[in-house]
Amino acid sequence: MHGILFEIGVSILAATAVGLLFQLIKQPVILGYLLAGAIIGPEIGFRLVTDPENIQVISEIGLILLLFIIGLELSPGKLLSSGKQLFYAGIGQFLMGILIGTGFFALLGFGFGGGEMDALYLAIFCALSSTAIVVKLLYDKFELDTLPGRVTLGILIFQDLWAIMVLAVQPHFTHPKITLIALALGKCAALLAIGFLLSKYLLRMIFEKISGTPEMVVAVSVAWCALMAGIGEAIGLSMEMGALIAGVAISSFPYSVHVTAKVLPLRDIFLTLFFLSIGMKIPAPDAPMLFMAVVIVAFVVASRFLTVYPLISLAGGGRRTSFIASLNLSQISEFSLVVAALGVGYGHIGQRLMSLIIYAMAITSVLSSYFINGNHSAYLAYDRLLVRLGFPSRARKASTGDEEKHYSVVVLGFHRTARAFVELVEEKYPELLDGILVIDFNLEVLKELKDRKIHGMFGDISSMDTLEHSGVSDAEIIMSTVPDMLLKGTGNIEIVRICRTAAPNSVIVATADSEEHGEALKSAGANEVLLPYKNMASHLADYARRSLS
Repeated sequence: MHGILFEIGVSILAATAVGLLFQLIKQPVILGYLLAGAIIGPEIGFRLVTDPENIQVISEIGLILLLFIIGLELSPGKLLSSGKQLFYAGIGQFLMGILIGTGFFALLGFGFGGGEMDALYLAIFCALSSTAIVVKLLYDKFELDTLPGRVTLGILIFQDLWAIMVLAVQPHFTHPKITLIALALGKCAALLAIGFLLSKYLLRMIFEKISGTPEMVVAVSVAWCALMAGIGEAIGLSMEMGALIAGVAISSFPYSVHVTAKVLPLRDIFLTLFFLSIGMKIPAPDAPMLFMAVVIVAFVVASRFLTVYPLISLAGGGRRTSFIASLNLSQISEFSLVVAALGVGYGHIGQRLMSLIIYAMAITSVLSSYFINGNHSAYLAYDRLLVRLGFPSRARKASTGDEEKHYSVVVLGFHRTARAFVELVEEKYPELLDGILVIDFNLEVLKELKDRKIHGMFGDISSMDTLEHSGVSDAEIIMSTVPDMLLKGTGNIEIVRICRTAAPNSVIVATADSEEHGEALKSAGANEVLLPYKNMASHLADYARRSLS
């Protein structure tokens, strides 16, 4: 019998080897981790790991640290700024998912009523999305702070609350009690109060005492996470919910960035084990099970577009936010495995149904990597299709004092070329300045522009939401002057595609690194291409020829 240290070592080696292979063939690394777990696991693998529960316990630490880091980077103000979009979708998505799912699976022959609960359980499994997978992928894409990202995260938090209520009433599915639901909500409110009171009156004082020792700042932060996770479990909630509240409670502290940077490598190691543990549980399939798993996966994706999409749209969220949030959430939650295991224990469902949901979850986990990594490209294709069918996009104006302002030129990023352009306009064509808008995320740059009486707007230049709110669809010229090497998480090709969708009639100017890159930019929709390196080389060559002749 292998020891736990041996099994952890084998798991990490397998994850590294298979993950590296998938990285080389440019496939999602999460898929590699799932496959690695299946290869070394006891179900269909080589049984190098005989007790997946050992890995499961350790992998839960990764999920707790993930939720802690989410809390550190979560701005409650920004989350709440999503307003009724989040409120409607957060409440309605789960309820509609249960209703649609129960009816759908009952029609497929799964039992419901008369002591049979299969259809209800499948509906619950399919209504919950994976926090671990979605947040990890959105974090890696730098999309957590976009409007679709915030709405996605908000719905996931609502789903966690729904899941807690499911656990509270699950033992009494045959005779549910409203008092149990009220008790679960009261526990959430109590945990929030405990977290914010402790952070305000105790933790802040401790941080002030140890701020000169960075190592202690990290140690105290992790201890704080463990404390809140423990309190969450002690009062009948989840450790993950406690960790999330722990992060939110100290997100406004000046040390949050430092803590995030130090905890991230630790989180990634444990989170790798989390995905491995899922792979280890994949049972040997048969044809009927695989077919039904595919049906469940198709239903999960369809149900997100039947619930999330219309709710966000009705709340004024816009086509892009509705589509991307629906696609982001198209998977089955790891929390569903907890509900399934308890359901087997209560005698509500059989072991085969749990195996079925494990396969469906594994498939959606793989698909989610492709869905989320390609969510923007999928939206652009979807938007083009609707435009051809006669449903044009409606750009939403900014809700500021400038919402009726028309800008002839929109400059994306205030890098050196953009700065030189604005300075030249100031000097030679000052009458054009009032029609220029600069979009940048650097507050110092925006302050400088304000002092120079030039219109500036804070925002991510690769975000469709930013461009729509800026009124870019009315611009005559859009300029992207930042070279790819300085763009984080995006590139000029991606920016051009977004701009062309948001402003189909504008002239788009983009920056290329080479002539081949320039051709790709034109194919993406750019009208003019800047080749700064070639232009400088041409100037130097002319100068050298004149000097040497």
